[in-house]
Amino acid sequence: MKNKFKIKRLLNSSYVLMVSIFMSLGFFASCDPSIPSLEYDLPAANSKPDATPPLASFSASVTDDYLTYTFANASTSATDYLWDFGDGNTSTSVDGSNTYPTEGTYTITLTASDKLGVTSTYSLDIEVVEPEVPLAIVPTILNPSFDEPGDDGKYTTPWVDSNLGKTIQISTSSSFVGTKSAKFPNADTDPRVAYQSGIAVTPNTDYVISYNYSIETGDASSIIVSILGGTVTSPAEVAGATIASFTGTVQVGKTPFETVGIAFNSGANSSISIHIANTGTATGYVEEFTAALN
Repeated sequence: MKNKFKIKRLLNSSYVLMVSIFMSLGFFASCDPSIPSLEYDLPAANSKPDATPPLASFSASVTDDYLTYTFANASTSATDYLWDFGDGNTSTSVDGSNTYPTEGTYTITLTASDKLGVTSTYSLDIEVVEPEVPLAIVPTILNPSFDEPGDDGKYTTPWVDSNLGKTIQISTSSSFVGTKSAKFPNADTDPRVAYQSGIAVTPNTDYVISYNYSIETGDASSIIVSILGGTVTSPAEVAGATIASFTGTVQVGKTPFETVGIAFNSGANSSISIHIANTGTATGYVEEFTAALN
């Protein structure tokens, strides 16, 4: 009986071991997604609903170059982005920027996604149009013929600036148009300066300012008209601010007047000034300023 009991116990132990093995194999098999019938048994990586799904959004802005747009990403709860700019160009950067080949309507689409694979898309149409070039300013020169009195009753207004020199005289005996002109007496003994500032212009625009002058006979004398960029506050600044100038030297008396046109480009300036001076002892006269696009 003792031997039989030992055999029975041995059989029972083997039985338990075999059952354990079979159960283990069954467990691993039931978890093997490579078995077609069991491929959906594994829980998904995001087994719970996404509490903060991504929401795609952005705004568009045109730059100084009408063909180039920038796009500010305003998406929430997203980590990855895919831009489709509507012209074949794409990007995965956070914010977008694109230069379009030509005018037209383009649809920009942003796809925003998170690390759980949830995506959101947002689209916006933009119209790429070359802006119209605004009309350039035609400069307005005040009291261009020195025939109009200012509020102070003086015909020198607004050609006076005490920081630059002594005020010009007004002649009633020599004129090209009207009855008066600006008079510049002997520059050696009585130098005078005419100066008008704050004349509005359009930057980077071609202009021509015309005027008329005459010089009485005498020694070598001249009338110098300069176009300045912006304003100046002292005679020392005139040369450095000069955009263009003309030195008239024809001496035929009080009449006839010589007509001069000074062509210039305004450059970066939004305003210009006109500065007038003379040299020598012969008296000179200036009047009838006009300004036009060139």
